[in-house]
Amino acid sequence: MTEAVHAAFDAVEAEQPQGIRYAYLRSGEQFVALLEVADGVENPLPGIEAARSLQATVAKLAVGPAPSPEPFEILGAYRMF
Repeated sequence: MTEAVHAAFDAVEAEQPQGIRYAYLRSGEQFVALLEVADGVENPLPGIEAARSLQATVAKLAVGPAPSPEPFEILGAYRMF
């Protein structure tokens, strides 16, 4: 899994898409992806092959149904977003 994450981030770094902030975090065996897309910007990740491959890897390794993106309401943040 970590190899797929590194490959995706290498590809994102190479493409340098504008209007997004993207992070992958791990705690033990659990992974969390954070993606902020600026207003008026279309998510560029589906257009990046390594990012699509990461999603396919997540779907294969997920316990239960594959996770799907869901919005969060930011209740508090300090220099995070």
